[in-house]
Amino acid sequence: MRVLPNAGKLAMVLGTRTILLDSKHRFLPSLTQLNSSSLCSLQSQLHTDASSGICRGSYCQMSQHPVHSVMSKTCFSTKAGTSNGNSTALLASGDLRALDPIFKIYGQRRAFSGPIITVKVFEDNVLVRQLLESRGEGRVLVIDGGGSTRCALVGGNLAESAHNMGWAGIVVNGCIRDVDEINACDIGVRALGSNPLKSNKKGVGDKHVPVHIAGTLIHYGEWLYADSDGILISKTELSI
Repeated sequence: MRVLPNAGKLAMVLGTRTILLDSKHRFLPSLTQLNSSSLCSLQSQLHTDASSGICRGSYCQMSQHPVHSVMSKTCFSTKAGTSNGNSTALLASGDLRALDPIFKIYGQRRAFSGPIITVKVFEDNVLVRQLLESRGEGRVLVIDGGGSTRCALVGGNLAESAHNMGWAGIVVNGCIRDVDEINACDIGVRALGSNPLKSNKKGVGDKHVPVHIAGTLIHYGEWLYADSDGILISKTELSI
């Protein structure tokens, strides 16, 4: 099966065949498009199909559209050389996880990836500022704000600073502010929503700790891959 020339960046390789989508988000003619369902049921179907050599990868998009793909449209493997047939095992073992589709997309960079730096705060962005004003080196900051939507943890100035310091992206389990400024910035941002109120400035929180957001436990040093379809977390770097 050939790879489509207009394929995107992050498709899933499951079982013994690679199934891709075209530019209009359609499965190849030999397959039947999946309808929306829970991630658990999708993973169960992937395991069943893998045994017969067929892959129907699927993933919930960030918007309210039906399920169309597993993240996006090109195949990947681990840097260690994981074969196509072992990708299902990565899902089963938890080495590869999809975040629940709860985040909205901001910033000009629709797709981004990098090693994860974690920070856990609650309505206080002092540690967030310290990290985003330090060298990013292509990493992604995952901010566990406890899911609070009562104030913003990242604003336009911080997003611009993050871009200038070389951060690839920011994922906020909470809110942002200055949406127009962030959308004009060449960085990838995901957040629950926006709120014009600023956060506290007490400096309370923890850096480089495991955080549990969007149904997934995320560890410092893992890898995050995001595009318009959603977010994947991997224990190892993927070759895409």
